[in-house]
Amino acid sequence: MRELFWYFLKLGWLAFGGPVGQIGLMHLQVVERQKWLDEEEFVRALNFCHVLPGPEALQLAIYIGYRKGGYAGGALAGVLFILPGFMTLTALAFIYVRFGKTAQVLGVLWGFRPVGLSLLLAALVRISRATLKDTFSVLLSCIAFVAFFFGHAPFLLVLLGCGLVGLVRGRRSAALAALPVLLWPAAGAAESTGQRLFDISSFFLKVGLFSFGGAYAVLPYIREGAVAGYGWIGDREMIDALALGETTPGPLISIGIFVGYLAGNARGVPWLGAVAATFWLFLPSFVFVLGAARHMDWLTSRPGMKAFLKGVTCGVVGLMFSVSIPLAKVAFMASGTVDWITVVLGLAAFAALTFWKWRLNVVAVVLAGGALGLLRAFAPGLFGGPEL
Repeated sequence: MRELFWYFLKLGWLAFGGPVGQIGLMHLQVVERQKWLDEEEFVRALNFCHVLPGPEALQLAIYIGYRKGGYAGGALAGVLFILPGFMTLTALAFIYVRFGKTAQVLGVLWGFRPVGLSLLLAALVRISRATLKDTFSVLLSCIAFVAFFFGHAPFLLVLLGCGLVGLVRGRRSAALAALPVLLWPAAGAAESTGQRLFDISSFFLKVGLFSFGGAYAVLPYIREGAVAGYGWIGDREMIDALALGETTPGPLISIGIFVGYLAGNARGVPWLGAVAATFWLFLPSFVFVLGAARHMDWLTSRPGMKAFLKGVTCGVVGLMFSVSIPLAKVAFMASGTVDWITVVLGLAAFAALTFWKWRLNVVAVVLAGGALGLLRAFAPGLFGGPEL
């Protein structure tokens, strides 16, 4: 147990760069060095995490902890994996609230926003390339976009609808899709409450339950609830959270901690907001992994599950495109007119992340944008004044 503690504590602080890098670090330690799992067991565990909602790197950490130390080991590994991200994001949220109106911080955020949008668009390109391989998938993605952006259909309804369409197209039993559908009424039960912490808890529980497709895929839902629904934050805070989240260790979905802090801050309880968001956001991952670990082979072998997730992923592409539109207005039109400097910065970041032969580290790209923004704050004549 001591070995497990020190490894995952260290991993939590090194877990930059998204799930690919995080999973690579775990493979190096767990398979190649310590031999806690063999290659086949690691791949099976990773496939198991792929079919569950939630951040797959966190879920893999929980599973490895479970295999090494039982349920207590799984819980310990998961908590230690999350802890550094919680600490850094709450610290950044504190600085954001306390010093967010100073010229230096405003300048950094000015540089972060177009880069944050480029991160979303780069992820959209990657997912589109992997998912939209036939006419049906393109059509389903377009329908999801129209339903969410123009029809204002609820995110969860669109997501589950796409999953069910994929399931029906795969000619599998609809029974497999029953769990998400049955969870729908329970997930919406807290919508009428006026208590801020209860709203934060219920909202992020739903985010954790339905976060299929990774952190970028669930951004439309976070925006739907935190921006358009509850009004806790605006689009500026949303894109700031995305950029700041990329500079911290742990799952990108941890931006929910930042949002929870800001939501709680409006009622004078920022730390409670962050804690509530963290607990309920990640609770489903612990429950799913520890509850279903013994049945992972059965779960990953279900053809219906694969068909459902394929439909969900098609819908995710349309949903991600829909959320990029309002965020683009924030990144490129902060003063009401197009800021061409931010457009160039965003395009450069997008190219560096997507097309450049030697793709730059995400954290480096975000920090470069922040550095340019800081330069703008000290020398506004270079880019115009720091009006945000």
